[in-house]
Amino acid sequence: MDSNMNTQGDLEQTVIMLEQILEVMPDDLFTLRALYETSLKLAQPEKAFDALTRLDDQSRAAQNSDMIDFVLNQYATIADDSPEVQGRISRLQEIKNVTDLMAEEAIADVPKKTADGESSSATRMDAEMALAWELFQDEQLSQEEYSNVLHDLTEMSANRMGVPVTVLHILHDRQFSRFERLMTHLCQKSSIPVMALSQFEENEEVCRMLPTEFISRNGAMPFAKVGDDLLVGVLNPLDKSLMEEAEALCGRRCHPYLVAPDDYDLQLQKVKQAEAVV
Repeated sequence: MDSNMNTQGDLEQTVIMLEQILEVMPDDLFTLRALYETSLKLAQPEKAFDALTRLDDQSRAAQNSDMIDFVLNQYATIADDSPEVQGRISRLQEIKNVTDLMAEEAIADVPKKTADGESSSATRMDAEMALAWELFQDEQLSQEEYSNVLHDLTEMSANRMGVPVTVLHILHDRQFSRFERLMTHLCQKSSIPVMALSQFEENEEVCRMLPTEFISRNGAMPFAKVGDDLLVGVLNPLDKSLMEEAEALCGRRCHPYLVAPDDYDLQLQKVKQAEAVV
């Protein structure tokens, strides 16, 4: 009984926190999805449906195919034949058909969009918020820790940082006591091994295979080559789109390895120092 009450209280606090984030970023897709899923767990169907329709509107506006698929799947679980719901499904399906046809063109445009080494900050922030949510769902973070991480992500994303803004950086800076256990959890969850960058000799040629601006803003650090393939240290092993962007930039197949944030920052500092000397 007490455990259930504690879980209920945690979920209610999470809803409050998510609603506060939406006051600042009302069109944030991941936060809307998190609000929808949390409301479902609280057995609050009206609040959940409201969050889902808001996610529907913003997903169509952004033409985000992944979220459109998610919303369509959720509508399929709702036994509602009302004109509103059926109309929403039709509009989403129309956009989905268009985005599916444009998928190959979008992939072909990736090198152009990332040619300057900058990835979409919105995409990266969505990926980091998604990682925080996964860790909360997996009970690796308490409700308070999750709230603190989202607060820091929101605040830090407004500033141009010299290093990537990541969940791992925030937890490391907050001296998170279960950090090693969390790294092991991420390794097992993603099937991506942990790697210490210090085990590899610094190789300027390898480091320059991704632009310094890219590795400064995103958690992707090349550290070695195996044949024509590139080994890349990452800070978010659940962010699949990051490897796609890295491969488009360097023209090589990239293999991700999970690295600690302090290890990443130390290597990034060496890269910047070497670049300054040239």
